[in-house]
Amino acid sequence: MTRLVSCITEQHHWPLLLVAACVCAVGNLAGVFMLSRAHQCAKAHRDLWLAVAGVVLGGTIWATHFIAMLAYSIPVNYQIAETGISIVAAIAIACLATYTLLHLPGRQGAVAAGMFLGLAIAVMHAIGLSAISSVYIENDTATAVMAWLLGGGFSISATLLFYREMNGLRLILASFFIVLAVCSHHMVSMTGLAIVPLYPGPVDALTFLDRVGIATGVCIVSSLLIATGVAALFFDRHLTDVKGLANATSEAVVLTRAGQIVHANERFTSLTGKPIAELKSASLSDFMFERQGSRGLLNSPCGPIHVEIVEGVIEYKGRETSVFGLRDISERLEANRQLMHLAAHDPLTGLLNRRAFNSRSEEVIADAVAGGKAFSLLTLDLDRFKSINDVHGHATGDLILQQVADVLNSSFEGSALVGRIGGDEFSVLLPGLDGLAAHQSASVLIGKFRSQFETHEKAGALGVSVGVATFPEHGADLKQLQNNADAALYRAKSQGRGRICAFDRFLDQQLQKRRRLEDELRGAVNKGELFLLYQPIVETVTREHKGYEALLRWRHPTLGVLSPAVFIEAAEESGSIVEIGKWVLDKACREASSWDGNQFVAINVSVRQLYSSDLVDHVATALSASGLPPERLELEITETSLLEDSTDVAHCLDTLDALGVKLVMDDYGSGYASMTNLRRYPFHKVKIDRSYVAALEDDPVAEVSIDCALALGKVLGLAVVVEGVETETQYHRLIDKMPNQLQGFLFGRPAQIGDHLRSENRRADRLPCSA
Repeated sequence: MTRLVSCITEQHHWPLLLVAACVCAVGNLAGVFMLSRAHQCAKAHRDLWLAVAGVVLGGTIWATHFIAMLAYSIPVNYQIAETGISIVAAIAIACLATYTLLHLPGRQGAVAAGMFLGLAIAVMHAIGLSAISSVYIENDTATAVMAWLLGGGFSISATLLFYREMNGLRLILASFFIVLAVCSHHMVSMTGLAIVPLYPGPVDALTFLDRVGIATGVCIVSSLLIATGVAALFFDRHLTDVKGLANATSEAVVLTRAGQIVHANERFTSLTGKPIAELKSASLSDFMFERQGSRGLLNSPCGPIHVEIVEGVIEYKGRETSVFGLRDISERLEANRQLMHLAAHDPLTGLLNRRAFNSRSEEVIADAVAGGKAFSLLTLDLDRFKSINDVHGHATGDLILQQVADVLNSSFEGSALVGRIGGDEFSVLLPGLDGLAAHQSASVLIGKFRSQFETHEKAGALGVSVGVATFPEHGADLKQLQNNADAALYRAKSQGRGRICAFDRFLDQQLQKRRRLEDELRGAVNKGELFLLYQPIVETVTREHKGYEALLRWRHPTLGVLSPAVFIEAAEESGSIVEIGKWVLDKACREASSWDGNQFVAINVSVRQLYSSDLVDHVATALSASGLPPERLELEITETSLLEDSTDVAHCLDTLDALGVKLVMDDYGSGYASMTNLRRYPFHKVKIDRSYVAALEDDPVAEVSIDCALALGKVLGLAVVVEGVETETQYHRLIDKMPNQLQGFLFGRPAQIGDHLRSENRRADRLPCSA
């Protein structure tokens, strides 16, 4: 340690030694920053930066040693060849260290790079000493080894810092360790040297001024070297990165001066299909056309491209330059077009949706009013479409709707507006067509419709009904026309479907009333407007009340009390019959549960209820909630309800029979009077239609029909009820035939259940005790 201190303080010129230390610190800091740049830059530029970093580090090691040797107070001269070899060796080995640092991954690469950097310091120091002439240098081996170990250790410590992510503090610390490596190796090595002059007497050695002059020149050269590297680093970080940023953006960037392209990024060259060298001799207007404001069309090899243009002015290479940012908006425009299409069209059929159809229809109406022109509105509804969904599934139903849309599009001219308004409801607006022409167009549609679907494997029964309303005869605005076309459509469907009906103010007035009745009927249950009357069913001989049939009535707020004959068909059509039927079941079962004895309650089941999957649940819920035994509930099903052979209906009736509910065929003889239904389904009772009783006095066939029905019931083990008995004459003609039960006004009119029970009690009081 004493020798080291003595070497530093007594054998060196301090000013030159400080210069050497400063050169070492600045050069190594610049080299470390260039290594960092090589670590961060693109792979294509990495080797170049590693070479620059190696040159700066190797040159700094050589400059530090050369200036430090000039500071050493011995008479020296330098041989040019060895001096040149020393700097070449320092740079070459330093470059090997930088390449190893980044190309050999992991900690092993960092250690190997540190060893190479220590080797560069040691080799350069050894060759540098051999370049001194006029002296003999003896080197202490132990000191030399110590110098090598210190230089290598500090170098490895510096390169290990690159093993992890670099930041500013790590870069400074790494450069500090390299400075320690260079200085420690030089100073420790110098303490072990014994320098002996080869010639006695004065030597033609360098004076102090010569040393200062040479040191100054070395400083200038090394500073220029370092400054070149730093300048390259600055230009790369700022100018090259700006170019990289321009290429990284998804927008095309073009720089023009006086209309001529002076620079463009890679995105613009890819859009135009031309290299940058060819673009620089062209004008931007050669590629842009139909520019309107911030948008225009860019000519490309694949055709015109819609672009959005952002324009500005920058200073480029010292001159004012226009810069254009061109963004390809073709995909955005296509997406907007698709969104607009989806917003205005039905996604399944591609036809206009309700909102778009109404909006465009309003425009047609405005033009018609302004020009005094006529137009017609067709409202279409598919017949028996629901059965397709029920039997074949909704996927098949969707396919059928698409085929219907194709027929609609091919049936009308291009000026027609065709829209899907609901599930299987469509509307067509025909500009310029009066009622007669619209009827003819609808006839063409029905003809094409039949030819398309008559032989269809799954939609052979599908039909279409059309309602027609014409402007201005049938309405002055779209809403009124739609209401009147709907009324005409309703009449077309009620007349047998597959028809075309034009709006008729007088004929459709009743249909409109019926539709209003349907709307009002939907809220009748919640408003408490429905109530039940009961008509007794008696035992034939004793006229004892065996049960009661529940009869529905509607207390309409303006029309008074309505019988089912007025509103039951509307309830069936609107679907509200299911809700009403559930209410009737709940109400009748609850009231029947309070009756004395084993009197039953009979409830009519509509066609819509019978084909509903909820009927069994409604019956079970009503029985459970009321506590009424199932055998006291009779469900009356009309013969016409069973016209369609359905496994679902059979399953429903079998389930009701399993519950213990009695099933009654109502109005037997009013339809086909088929014995097949009596055998197939689990009926317990048959009610002969009232028309046969009414015809007893005038039609002998009526009496024969009653006799046949009674005989059939007896054979099949079914109880038989004859309804419609209104006179004593009718009663006496029937009593001999011995039906099981009778029903009619003779035994009691429909009334509140309390009135019937009181009447029955009074009758029981009048009977003799023997009765």
